[in-house]
Amino acid sequence: MERQRQTGTTKAARTGRTTAASLSFAEMGTLMEKMPAYTRYTSHAPAVAAERVFRRAMGARLKECGDRLLGIVEKKSQIMSGEMEQVVDVLVERIGDIFRRLDREGTVTLVGGSARTIAEIEQIDTRLVLIIEESLALVHNLGTDVPATAWFKSDAPRLARGLGEFNKLTEERNYLLGLGWESEFRKPVRRTT
Repeated sequence: MERQRQTGTTKAARTGRTTAASLSFAEMGTLMEKMPAYTRYTSHAPAVAAERVFRRAMGARLKECGDRLLGIVEKKSQIMSGEMEQVVDVLVERIGDIFRRLDREGTVTLVGGSARTIAEIEQIDTRLVLIIEESLALVHNLGTDVPATAWFKSDAPRLARGLGEFNKLTEERNYLLGLGWESEFRKPVRRTT
């Protein structure tokens, strides 16, 4: 073990697998920098602007996952079974579902007591960032020397569960921000200056 540390060869490095901890800080740092400061959600315009920036940053990271999955299917279509392609289609579809939730618009209004709601949203945001980090790591593993069949048996189900959790957390986050599904049917409030 000590020798592995000295030479820098770990099982992950030998197999080409990416772990969440090995993703670059730049990849995730950008997303974390865009996490909103909810205490500043005191008026409509700053809240909407901060939400838009953070949602787009999360969407960009998820788009990377989807693009990588589709790119692998295109490159390796001859060696991938129909079942494997179907799994990728389902994963990409889940990412599309998340985009629809991230695209929710309306008047941002913190639900319930501000301090408690902000704490809940911050917990959700932290979990969302961790899920994105894990998802990127899992998707990067598909393009490595790891046999595709092993990826589809172990990593694809983990990715599917993570995306499912992300979808649920995003809907919960939308609700806490006053952007539940019913926000789609509210008439926009006219602002007079």
